[in-house]
Amino acid sequence: MSESRRSPGAEYASRTDFVLGALALVAAVVLPFVTGFRGTVPNVALFLGIYMILALGLNVVVGFTGLLDLGYVTFLATGAIVAAFLISLTKTTDGVDWAIGVDHDVVGEPLLGWNGSILLILLAAGVVCAFVGVLRGIPTLRVRGDYYAIVTLGFAEILYETALWDDSNLLNVSRVTGGAFGIKLPSSHVPMLFGKKLYYDEPAFYFLVVAAVVLTFLATHHLNRSRVGRALAAIRMDETAARACGVDVNRYKLVAFAVSGFIGGIGGGLYTLWAGTIAVKGLDVWQSILILCGVVLGGMGSIRGTAIGIAGLMCLGEVLREDFGGVSVPPEARFLIYGFLLIVVMRFRPQGLLPPVRRGLPLTDLEHESLRAESSTLFALGDGPGDGPGGGTVERS
Repeated sequence: MSESRRSPGAEYASRTDFVLGALALVAAVVLPFVTGFRGTVPNVALFLGIYMILALGLNVVVGFTGLLDLGYVTFLATGAIVAAFLISLTKTTDGVDWAIGVDHDVVGEPLLGWNGSILLILLAAGVVCAFVGVLRGIPTLRVRGDYYAIVTLGFAEILYETALWDDSNLLNVSRVTGGAFGIKLPSSHVPMLFGKKLYYDEPAFYFLVVAAVVLTFLATHHLNRSRVGRALAAIRMDETAARACGVDVNRYKLVAFAVSGFIGGIGGGLYTLWAGTIAVKGLDVWQSILILCGVVLGGMGSIRGTAIGIAGLMCLGEVLREDFGGVSVPPEARFLIYGFLLIVVMRFRPQGLLPPVRRGLPLTDLEHESLRAESSTLFALGDGPGDGPGGGTVERS
């Protein structure tokens, strides 16, 4: 049978999708040359790009695997802290120290101050978060549904509270995480790329974020189309049936957790450079809810839907910040508006704005005959087309 007829037909399989993706990329590249690299518009575009990476990473677990993750901020916070810690490493006369903590000034040269070190920093943040994802996933392999969501939420809260511990606790981690005061990147330690410091308003940083978004799109797309993606789809549809068909459920779940964590770590590292100051208190569970809302709004399992959903929420959030004729929406009320929007979408379009598109053609008579002629120790197709699933009656041999 022809490969073109039996192609799974997943995301971005059509020419229209490729054209739309190319237009979006061109718009992202041209935007700063029209508005300039400084100002509200490019800054919002950077913020949107970073959260789009995070949403695509969450979609691997929520959309591809079908597991509700309420603690994805774990990877955002961990990636941000790891990146900030590596950037703050300093070569001193006594060895290596880091400029993190209250009234803790370190004099010396940055250890990772060479041109292009940001790539190593982002890779390290991704690998650490992938490891955290696997560690978090191991105790949850036998947990499904709401129980899995509760475990991820609890893990995120434990990590959040632990990151705030200072010298008044038995384990003082504020020397690494910054504690309640956060981490402020020293200007002398900001990494360089192509000979330019990666400040939030530098062209080098903008195009680094654009490149990261494109690579995340490609990675998740190919993961979805790969054998691993088909195994994750089987787990999403019915974990018991997938296990009965020979799918190593535990293994593929851990792969999904690792990939999702890696992407979240990359997003967290970029968030560090964009913000310049990392405060753990600002990375609470509501960030997980916000990213999850974007995935659900766009369509769980849909790559382009996830991008559209998170983009819509981020842009809506920026609009709600504005003052219209002396009337503005309080920050606490924004999530009420997000919730109302989700209720409307779930009521009238529960699959999301852009759900996954599966294209395919039914089997021809010749393909039916070819399948019936094949020998199988498990089953044989019936004689009459249309008598069962796929056009034939399934009979045990």
